[in-house]
Amino acid sequence: MGFNISGLAINKNYENDFSQLQKELGWNLEKQSEIDFETASSNWTEDGICDVYFSEKGTLMFINIDKCSESFPLKNDHTLTFALSETSMVFNLNYCENGIEKRSILEVEDNRIQDEGKILAIEESSEDTADIIWNQIEVVIGKRFWDIEPDEKAVRNWS
Repeated sequence: MGFNISGLAINKNYENDFSQLQKELGWNLEKQSEIDFETASSNWTEDGICDVYFSEKGTLMFINIDKCSESFPLKNDHTLTFALSETSMVFNLNYCENGIEKRSILEVEDNRIQDEGKILAIEESSEDTADIIWNQIEVVIGKRFWDIEPDEKAVRNWS
């Protein structure tokens, strides 16, 4: 079995300004409970759930894959919208800087269906599209996904 996750990474910690982030995204979320990162990052987030992890320098939101086909440009931030399904070999990423989409990749079973924008610096050292996503998450939130402890705090929200 492989990883199947989707979400939005932002290069700013919105823990103390989460209502502003929701306003910019046009979302209306209600905090439900604290959960651990292992739960937040588990396979596929159900529709209506948004699990959020805050790193020192970023925000990592796990949302339903249906919301991750397009970018979420924020005018003052860098954002990475991603969908990564190792079981079905589908990988999608949309990377924006200050509200402008810079890179977009959609790959299905080793076929790049979409490959637009300027190649990201991380692509030079990434083996495949899954690696590009994992590495770009680190670039955006300032912390390697694999270095986040399973018991670190995250927040479950409902829409």
